[in-house]
Amino acid sequence: MVAMKPRDRPAEATPDLRKYAWLAIVTAVLTVLLKGSAWAITGSVGLLSDAAESMVNLVAAIVALVSLTIAARPADDDHHFGHSKAEYFSAALEGIMIFVAAASIIYLGIDRLLNPRPLGSLGIGLAVSIMAAVLNGIVGRIGSRSARATAPSPCAPTAST
Repeated sequence: MVAMKPRDRPAEATPDLRKYAWLAIVTAVLTVLLKGSAWAITGSVGLLSDAAESMVNLVAAIVALVSLTIAARPADDDHHFGHSKAEYFSAALEGIMIFVAAASIIYLGIDRLLNPRPLGSLGIGLAVSIMAAVLNGIVGRIGSRSARATAPSPCAPTAST
């Protein structure tokens, strides 16, 4: 049996990854809210940096959804091999956002080192942050299982073999 290339597969045989992008968006919104709350409760720059990282994940998930929607379009006169390169823009934007978040975290960290302030309600803040981590863990497990279920077998024959 010869494996088909993604553009040769019928649409119903190709998994719609957009539902996972939507799941990632909903999860990222909840995570940003939880981690932002944890920061507001404690005043911890560490928890603020965690919330900033979650914001990067939210924007990346939104861009991934847009990219997957564009990439799912069939080939046309202007794009003979389809629109799959749209997914690269998602990766580039996420890289830029990670850099911006890192610079912001460094700035805030230096400010906190120079102007220390006591933290408040650490127990509640950490409990809220742990809830966000558990939520991310559950969704990560769902993503891993779906990736394993939809990924082609590395031993499957291809057209070139």
